[in-house]
Amino acid sequence: MEIIIAGAGMVGFRLATTLSVKHNVTVIDKNADAINMLQEQIDIYSVVGNVEDPATYNSVLGKKIDLFIAVTDSDETNIISCLIVDESLQVKDKIVRLRNAFFAKSSIALKLGITESVFPITRTANSVRSLLDFPKANSVKKLNQNNFRLISIRAQHKPQEYILAHSLNTQELIMVGIERNKEFFISSEKDVLKPNDLIYYFGAPKAVKDMCSRMDTKMPKEIKKIVIFGADSLGIEIAKKLVAPGVSIKLIERNLEKCKLAAEILQNDVAIISSQYGNDRLIKEEGLQNADMMIATSKNDEENIVKCLEAKEYGVEKVVAINNDPNKYALMHKLGIVVVRGQKNNAYYAILEKIDSSSVVHARLFCGGSAVAFTRIIYPETDLIGKIIRPYSGSNIHSVYIRGEKIFVFSEPLLVEENDYIMAFCTIIEEQKVKKWIYAL
Repeated sequence: MEIIIAGAGMVGFRLATTLSVKHNVTVIDKNADAINMLQEQIDIYSVVGNVEDPATYNSVLGKKIDLFIAVTDSDETNIISCLIVDESLQVKDKIVRLRNAFFAKSSIALKLGITESVFPITRTANSVRSLLDFPKANSVKKLNQNNFRLISIRAQHKPQEYILAHSLNTQELIMVGIERNKEFFISSEKDVLKPNDLIYYFGAPKAVKDMCSRMDTKMPKEIKKIVIFGADSLGIEIAKKLVAPGVSIKLIERNLEKCKLAAEILQNDVAIISSQYGNDRLIKEEGLQNADMMIATSKNDEENIVKCLEAKEYGVEKVVAINNDPNKYALMHKLGIVVVRGQKNNAYYAILEKIDSSSVVHARLFCGGSAVAFTRIIYPETDLIGKIIRPYSGSNIHSVYIRGEKIFVFSEPLLVEENDYIMAFCTIIEEQKVKKWIYAL
């Protein structure tokens, strides 16, 4: 594909690095240093210029552009750049990163001909919100078009307790992989679970909750008391999502002006506390050590890690860190911290998922981008109904199909029925092979 990326910040840089392997990528940014650094590392075509200036696109005039991706830090700039490329170039699809949730509720994106909009702050807040429903889980993802969940659970059994990984599988719940010692792998029937493994299960919500209770004895059974550190836009959005009957939320922020803004937005639903972090008196007076869950929302991963470790010292079992730097993901997991993608990470993964998805096949990255889940939906009147399809023949994949409310291992030829879901969970190394297989069914 011919792809133009507007913005060479962290998201644009990572997208260019990933997409340039298989596509022709052009990156535009007015920051010459960012463009030069990008050019030194990967083979792309770059333009130093303002993405809001029509003249910037003169060097690519006449090209047929398959995809335009706007990922600057400004909503206005991203939207205006879409308008300009519509006038200047032939663009098939446009994906735009937006911060303001207003655009998600309005028809502006549709009127501008934007194919897909990505709202990373909302996605991050929703990821934290899902932990209320599954308090013992490390992560919870709802896959497209069905009610099943992809979750990760920390194994907390005793070292001498022998648990054969796939002995826990049922027709409502199935293991799809294990993260151990910073590495993700597709589990086999011979694998034995080890304490502190992060286990990835896919299944019905009730079965997921039952498995969480069985495998994790440390995390709280329910979350009623929550502490959030940081009242930037993300901390406020997370607080808004967590407001629920019977749930007490305390939002702590150093900056008094940010506290005032948070109080205006959140009204009386959340207790706003202005204080320096790390104050022992504050922790005792406000009872923060009794929290069921603590969330560190800083843009600085080191600060989030420190806050989580401090909370653990005070006895808070469920500590959540927003992960901004991909290089810190594995360390956070190793320290027993629940990791939630930050805004820029979420934007990067969401855009890759949209590029790899279609109307019938949906892609979802998980385990810090080291694994991917593909779902192919058998819609009514599709040509596959009544035909026999064969399973993937390679390794490093776990394929299943959902029929009704039950999950079956897809290891033998299958006669396809209407409303079946064909699913494949694989390592990122196998992604392209598995993607080719599921699209070709």
